[in-house]
Amino acid sequence: MKPNFKIISILIMCGISVQAMATNRFIIKYKPNATQAAFLLAHQGVDKKKAEEYVREQLMWPLSQEKIDALSKAAGVQAKDFMSIATGAHVIILTKDLNEKQTEQFIRIVQQDNSVAYIVEEGMLSAASALEP
Repeated sequence: MKPNFKIISILIMCGISVQAMATNRFIIKYKPNATQAAFLLAHQGVDKKKAEEYVREQLMWPLSQEKIDALSKAAGVQAKDFMSIATGAHVIILTKDLNEKQTEQFIRIVQQDNSVAYIVEEGMLSAASALEP
């Protein structure tokens, strides 16, 4: 079946990411660690916004080698912390594309880590964001 380039072009113009069958890019966000959570709890009053900003900045720091190793093990290929984004999440790039089944398995394994707030394919978040009101 030939791809319908007209539809693909319209989706791209609308800002909706067209997802391929294989991917190597994911967005992952970790929850605040125990120290960060205690800091947020201690600053629930007037300083709440500043405390949240401070913790969000910390969440944007490069991922530890331990976290990179865990992601690599879950994927079965080397993972790299490509960049962080303003929400405190990180764009992770794998050295090899994962097919749909491998992607689902990778996400399922990573989600078992209690410190992970969420993990999604990079394009999935872009498409969801484009559809939000």
